[in-house]
Amino acid sequence: MNFYLKTFLVVLLLTAVFYGAHYLIVEDPAISLIKTYSFLGAATFITVSALKYVFGLVPDKLGFSFLALVFVKFGVVFLLFPELLSDDPKLSKVELLGFLVPYFIFLFMEAAIVIKWLNKN
Repeated sequence: MNFYLKTFLVVLLLTAVFYGAHYLIVEDPAISLIKTYSFLGAATFITVSALKYVFGLVPDKLGFSFLALVFVKFGVVFLLFPELLSDDPKLSKVELLGFLVPYFIFLFMEAAIVIKWLNKN
């Protein structure tokens, strides 16, 4: 099976599972769960695909590429989720963790996928 299709299916499945679990735990989130998981799933797939492409071109620059993509994703988070920075409806720690925990889960998922295909090479 093609790497990109396989990665897409894995990310889609894990996104759906994490979304379902989070939906059952949190009743009324301050930050939309569908928006959060849609962004994180898409960003994970794009990041892993971009890293695979970079690895094909210049394999020794993979670490720098991963770091750059993580910073870009971090910046896009603040553009798409301005409520994380605003003071008007101050988010509680639970609401903030409701976003940060999935963010870091997806970050670790990116790293795990990349490590797995790097071990095959």
